[in-house]
Amino acid sequence: MMHVDSSQSVERVSEVVALENVTKIYETRPGTIYALRNVSLVVREGVFLAVMGEGSPGKTTLLKCLSGEIQPSSGVVRRAPGSGDGRGPLASWVSGPDGAGSVAAAVALGPRLLLADEASEESGAALRRAVKGHGVAAVMSTSAPTVAACADAVVFLRDGGVVDMVAGAGPEVISDCLERSGRSCQDRGRGAGHRSQDPEDPRRNCTDPSLS
Repeated sequence: MMHVDSSQSVERVSEVVALENVTKIYETRPGTIYALRNVSLVVREGVFLAVMGEGSPGKTTLLKCLSGEIQPSSGVVRRAPGSGDGRGPLASWVSGPDGAGSVAAAVALGPRLLLADEASEESGAALRRAVKGHGVAAVMSTSAPTVAACADAVVFLRDGGVVDMVAGAGPEVISDCLERSGRSCQDRGRGAGHRSQDPEDPRRNCTDPSLS
């Protein structure tokens, strides 16, 4: 299991949502489906995370756990109160084809967290500006490395579990990690010592053996 803190190196940054060993199970006629497996994730203000994974790794379920729309089968979810003035929601979804306009509408609600499922490149760029300009947190799912590169860090899921993370990376590195996440690109670093879990650490790169 990997624990991911979105800003371990940033002092006094407010925690917005934290998941601790969260598992989400759906019982279906064919059998039990694990949408999330023992996910630990901390989302903090002023940090932009992207979530990726090949197939159906649990990206949407993770976002809905962060928003509070679904409750986990096990584990703990800690959520901060809503906006500082007490009038806004904790989380607001970005939706619709108009990326910039949709992000602006979500920001206008005064949330502390912006969420976007399968964000477009325009939405990713607008979320980047919102995080920088308003100090909110943002988490988006995407299948496109070019979109994921807008984020501070990218979390990779496989079969509902977090298998790796990369920070400060461009589309080529993210694409490589996405491909490797199918067999866990973390495996590449086994035996090389501890690797940073800090998404603010620009050295973290799943293809760089110097991170140990």
